[in-house]
Amino acid sequence: MKPRIALVGGLDASAESLLDCRADLVRVQDWSEASLAAAVEDCDALIVRTFVPVTRRVLEGAKRLRVVGVAGVGTDRIDTRVAADRGVAVLNMADAASDAVAEFTIALMLGLLRPVSRLMGEYQAGRFERARKTPHGVELRELTVGILGLGRIGSRVARICSAGFGARVLFHDIVDKSELPFTARTCGLQELLTSSDMLTLHVPLDESTRGLLNAPRLAQMKSSARLINTARGEVVSTAALTEALSAGRLAGAALDVIDPEPLPAEHPLFALPNCILTPHVAARSVGGLQRMSEIAGRVLKFLGG
Repeated sequence: MKPRIALVGGLDASAESLLDCRADLVRVQDWSEASLAAAVEDCDALIVRTFVPVTRRVLEGAKRLRVVGVAGVGTDRIDTRVAADRGVAVLNMADAASDAVAEFTIALMLGLLRPVSRLMGEYQAGRFERARKTPHGVELRELTVGILGLGRIGSRVARICSAGFGARVLFHDIVDKSELPFTARTCGLQELLTSSDMLTLHVPLDESTRGLLNAPRLAQMKSSARLINTARGEVVSTAALTEALSAGRLAGAALDVIDPEPLPAEHPLFALPNCILTPHVAARSVGGLQRMSEIAGRVLKFLGG
């Protein structure tokens, strides 16, 4: 008898074809709590994207559920305590998109430092000579890059910034890091905030990181500093960041994630020239999505033995 698997958010075509062949596949379109709970009530497995909340209600109502597979890195939307209490395994694809997110982080850094889109607009508007009159940005090699969280993604960003661009790299992590294959110095959180010209966040979302960059901590940063967030939106206070950018107490920010998500179109951040906003796409390279979709095979293997 085929296992019954609920799928929320979709995978690539080959992964969905595999599930269609090997399982009784239930595609869930409405992932509100009530609808998801009803859909998985008689399922053996649930596969979700990282944006789908799997709550206590969903887990407790799923009588046959053995495993939740996350097609991505973060499991912060899963009530892992309830899952553990009920003997439900939680699988994710921890390293599927590390390179994609690291490269996107670098792209955001360069986007803040060198205003390519604005210069293209100036050129197209016929202001060629005016656009050339002043310097446009600074080089990454001139800056101190601070990395909060030196895990899979953070270490890749550190290596690119240090070895690739020649930037000075500082990092703060709760886990001791030694014998790094690149040049970087560990420091406390306060030094990271006060010394970084470019601060990039690569921490998971949990109770220790939720709201970590609040108004007092943002106030410790240089007014010339820039902030990158490709981790989780809830790590940064959106209200405090908006105020800091608007008041000129922070030079710029580039955010692929934000709280709330999606941000309302009328939010003042969209009107700020020193803020880049992208719609949570850092992990969504072709290769990244393919690797995340490999969760289908992992879930089938788990159910099979």
